[in-house]
Amino acid sequence: MIPKILGAAGALMAAIGYSPAFAETCPRNTDATGAHLSLEQAILQAIESDLRPDAARAAVATARSERAIASLRPSDTVSLEFENFPGIGLAAEIDNLEVTGTFNRVWERGGKREARTSLAERGVEIAEAGVVISKADIAYEIQALYVELALTQARASLAAERLAAAREAETLIKKRVEAARDPLLAGSRAAADAMVAEGELARLTQDAERLRTALADFWGGAADFGVDLCGLSPGGGHNEHTLDVASSPELARIEAERRQAQAALRLAQAERVPDVTWSAGVRKFGTDESVGILGGVSVPLGAPKRAAPYEQKAGAQARQLEAEADALRQSLLRESAQLERTALGATDALSQLETGPLPEAERAVALANDGYARGAFSYLDVLDAQRLMFDLREQRFDLLRTYHLAEAALARIQARNLPAALQEIAP
Repeated sequence: MIPKILGAAGALMAAIGYSPAFAETCPRNTDATGAHLSLEQAILQAIESDLRPDAARAAVATARSERAIASLRPSDTVSLEFENFPGIGLAAEIDNLEVTGTFNRVWERGGKREARTSLAERGVEIAEAGVVISKADIAYEIQALYVELALTQARASLAAERLAAAREAETLIKKRVEAARDPLLAGSRAAADAMVAEGELARLTQDAERLRTALADFWGGAADFGVDLCGLSPGGGHNEHTLDVASSPELARIEAERRQAQAALRLAQAERVPDVTWSAGVRKFGTDESVGILGGVSVPLGAPKRAAPYEQKAGAQARQLEAEADALRQSLLRESAQLERTALGATDALSQLETGPLPEAERAVALANDGYARGAFSYLDVLDAQRLMFDLREQRFDLLRTYHLAEAALARIQARNLPAALQEIAP
């Protein structure tokens, strides 16, 4: 594994390491891990395999069924009544049975049916927002894991480069120690540096494999793919995003909940108007076999008084959700601004690092190596120069991690982290 990492170090460092022209040249490494897997492919595969969207879509189906039920009017009823059954004794011979049949229908008044349907429609919107949230959550998890894997691979390549430099220095110093040009301490120090670099490379290689396996577990596939940050790096600069959270799925859900509360308020207000139940029927009288036509109307009393508490409750819930929606919008805007500042800060720091300290540190390593070969510098001078260069490259990876994770969180808030193919599909 380590020889493969050493052989791939150049390609990966060109892809993710220090490169002034990152956006123009970004070769991908597939030697050690197989086919390249893009971030979009990873997100699509994970969402296709994850069960959370299926559960959310089941909730949508349930809400749509409730909407269909809410649009139904009250059922009509038919009733039959029997009176004056024949008695016993002397009354047993008297057939005075009366039969009454009636048809009953409720006339809903005050717009109850429309309000009830609107309330159920808001429930569908809430469930549909849940589908988008489940997909956005998966996309964020994949993006964060993808970035961690790509940067861990890059750190492993840097460790491989550090190991190669340590082994080269160990060989050179061993010859100088044998020639009595350097003390034994220098040889021991070089050997220790090589062992530390080898241990760091082994640790990072194992970390990368664990992250790769964790990523593949999202779709149950084999961990035989390669990843990189091609196309995701800040490159020449950070593109500032408009701090607009209107497309946030969380905000869409709470807005749907607010509209649902308003619909519940309208339904409670509609309950102030009593429904009217009318009935029509016929009655067959007893011994003379005559038939009569019946009709009737019933209206419940005290409907406004009974509806008042429900109206107050619905109004309070609507005001509560309106306040919660405003608070969530404020929180998302504040978080978006903080993430934007973090991404901008990381981009500025990357630009300063890549145009100043890092090239100068690489130049210092070259000068130290040349001076050491001529006997002008000690091994410690070379070691210090190399350590500074590698520390600056590690710092660059830290800044890249900060940038990409901030971008991932910002994309999650603004619902920009779903591939276009998923955004075109309705829940």
